[in-house]
Amino acid sequence: MVRTDRGEAVAQVVIAVPVVLLVLWLAVQATVFLHGANVAHAAASEGAAVAARYGSSTGAGERAVARALTGLDSSSRGSWTVRVQGKDVLATVSLRLPQVIPFFPTSVTRSAREPIEVFMSEDER
Repeated sequence: MVRTDRGEAVAQVVIAVPVVLLVLWLAVQATVFLHGANVAHAAASEGAAVAARYGSSTGAGERAVARALTGLDSSSRGSWTVRVQGKDVLATVSLRLPQVIPFFPTSVTRSAREPIEVFMSEDER
């Protein structure tokens, strides 16, 4: 009996290992992206909520974004803005993400909008 499948296991490993590593790296990169999006959204929501409070300012909202990013232990570099648009406050946070594999987004931007709180007396309601 002649065996013709000698070396087949080596060929399978040579093909399978790069595919498994690529899938693993894709999973890590997707996790990094989703975590960055979650952090950016949480910071934007916090900044918009603080800036929308009665008597607050956009500066207070920007400081709240910075505190939220520090509190979430975000080491990502980024930028953020908090501005008033009509009767709403819009907070936008952009974070740079580490890149494990090429051709994947290197930044994420999330925004949050909150209506500005207005004081109304009982007679005005």
